[in-house]
Amino acid sequence: MKYVKFCLLVIASLMMSSGSIKTDKPAMGYYPGERIPNIVLHDIEGNILDLSEYKGKKVIVNFWAAYDASSRASNIRIYNFLKENYPDIAYLSISFDENRNVFEKTIRWDQLEIESQFCDANGTRSEIYKKFRLNRGFKNYLIDENGVIMAINVTPENLKIIL
Repeated sequence: MKYVKFCLLVIASLMMSSGSIKTDKPAMGYYPGERIPNIVLHDIEGNILDLSEYKGKKVIVNFWAAYDASSRASNIRIYNFLKENYPDIAYLSISFDENRNVFEKTIRWDQLEIESQFCDANGTRSEIYKKFRLNRGFKNYLIDENGVIMAINVTPENLKIIL
């Protein structure tokens, strides 16, 4: 009986571990080491943001909203840091302000270039907002040239170390 229990335990553990075999390609997801899902949206002038077009470049995707002071301050800090120190890294900033006028005024007030700023006017009802679970707080993602997430919630201080 002792051996039967042992054999059943071994078989069960082998079955459970067989589902965790890794492949050579990163999985799709939202954490470091995973490939970031593609993001497609239109900016305020009707231009399309398609994250897949940035393959071959390092990118920071930053999520924020004008009503969230912390995310807004982070947007300004990272934008200015990259502009001064790493102009070769693409910066894509996505706001979830439902009122485009608030978004546009915030961009002007914060002295940000409109080319890197996008607004999803669906706000908290946005599919992107839901997919990235931004109800738990706004985040940013550092993505490598292959679309794999290198880090989450980077700061200028982190970027100095990572890059």
